[in-house]
Amino acid sequence: MPKIIWKGIIKSEKDFPTADIPKNAKKLDSEEDMKKMQIKALPFMIPSVLLCFICMFVKTFIANEKIINVGFLFIGVIIGFFLIIVHELLHAIAFPKNATVYIGIMPKSLTAVALSSSPVKRNRFIFLSILPIILGLIPLAIFCFSSNSLKELNGILFGMAIMGMVGVYPDIYNIFKILREVPTNATIQNNKNETYYFE
Repeated sequence: MPKIIWKGIIKSEKDFPTADIPKNAKKLDSEEDMKKMQIKALPFMIPSVLLCFICMFVKTFIANEKIINVGFLFIGVIIGFFLIIVHELLHAIAFPKNATVYIGIMPKSLTAVALSSSPVKRNRFIFLSILPIILGLIPLAIFCFSSNSLKELNGILFGMAIMGMVGVYPDIYNIFKILREVPTNATIQNNKNETYYFE
């Protein structure tokens, strides 16, 4: 398991960990400012939201009645919001065992982050980037198969599913950039808020 360090408040991208990048490394074409990156990534939220609402529509259509308690849906959203640290921990634990990963909160971007300057193989980087989607997929799957009469539980599950699925949209954006640009056998390494790859 990698070494995970709680960093607390991270004021800006200048506080991200640094690394010695190999001379043959190429810089990934990506947005370095967190806020700007989140805005650019917004279209990647659409598939996750659609999946959630398709599940809701199908379940409601089959039941032919209201299947959630809206008040409990907001409870689920709140639970999902507080799972943001678990989201970052899932990123962190998937790093190689010799890596050091810093977890912190960036108030400027209203987000939490898992940061590491350790080199990671491309496919593993993609895996650790998408892993937190389980925080949305698991409650969504339980929601789909739970009893229609459990409206309070369904509300909580759907709220958690929405938050868990939507929360990965910046990660999906990054994966999209990597799949387009980074060769399969390459290694990815971050230096502050810049991402490089090399073979």
